[in-house]
Amino acid sequence: MFSLKRISFVGIALFMMVMLYGCGNSGQEAQGEGSSPAVNSEPVATHSSETHTIKDAKGDVVIPVNPVRIADVSGSTEELLLLGYKPVITGNTDMANSLEITPILKKELPDVTPAGWFQTEVNLEAIIAASPDLILAGPTQEKIYEQLNMIAPTVRVPYGFNAFRERFAFVAEVLDKKTEMDEWLKTYDQHAQQLHDQITAITKEETFAVIEATEKEIRIYSRTGIADMIFNDLGLIIAPGTPEPDPWGGKVTSLEALSTFNPDHIILLSDNDQNVLDQSKVWSSLKAVKSNNIYRLTSRQNYNEAFFALGKEALLDQVAGQIMEHLNK
Repeated sequence: MFSLKRISFVGIALFMMVMLYGCGNSGQEAQGEGSSPAVNSEPVATHSSETHTIKDAKGDVVIPVNPVRIADVSGSTEELLLLGYKPVITGNTDMANSLEITPILKKELPDVTPAGWFQTEVNLEAIIAASPDLILAGPTQEKIYEQLNMIAPTVRVPYGFNAFRERFAFVAEVLDKKTEMDEWLKTYDQHAQQLHDQITAITKEETFAVIEATEKEIRIYSRTGIADMIFNDLGLIIAPGTPEPDPWGGKVTSLEALSTFNPDHIILLSDNDQNVLDQSKVWSSLKAVKSNNIYRLTSRQNYNEAFFALGKEALLDQVAGQIMEHLNK
């Protein structure tokens, strides 16, 4: 919920934008005598005069043909860069600090500020200040859609954090950039297949698991993020006994449950050495641990990179490189 102070600020800012837009168009549209300008539901911050109609998650939306100032709060910023757009504000924030954009995006968009994490309701004032001509909003922005649409035409992207390919395809379709998306995916998938062939030439039928360890619990992943990259993109064999995941892609598991779960290789996600696996006899008894077939990444890398295009490219090479370096020793 917004505070009264915030609601007041946003309302005033939106009202001022509407009034400025109306004044800017006074020479183009004659007003009837005695009539007053009406505030309607049409977006008011479009910078591009040529428009067309597309379908989003809920219906028809009129958007600029060639948007130049996209506000992305759908999680699609890295994909937009690949499609030739540089968003003016983003919801792709660093897992370690939601007031900062991810490390990869800092390199690509050094002057862009965050609107808050796209999986939560974002900062309307920051979006207003960015003066967008198009907004891409994810499912978690549904409650503030009308406010977003008063700032600029807003496309509701129906896919969230865990649906990379579906989200990418939807955004590419909206922006008429399907060819560019197909070319990137083809290159990515071909590279993943090459890495698969190199790894499985050595591992044969050996199995893999993705485990995240924190100070309080263990999570075993089988879908989404790095698990999606390991089991789908690289096509490595998932270990028998991997639990059926919850909707977010993994399952919280006890130490005792690890005793019946014995993969040949483990991708271990942990942000520090202080976790529940320390000094665990069950952990040290696993064959992957005994063989030192442990490939370490951080949880921060998983959430910052494994769900987005540029991050997936970098992480694919990193994890495959770790595996190959170890196997070739």
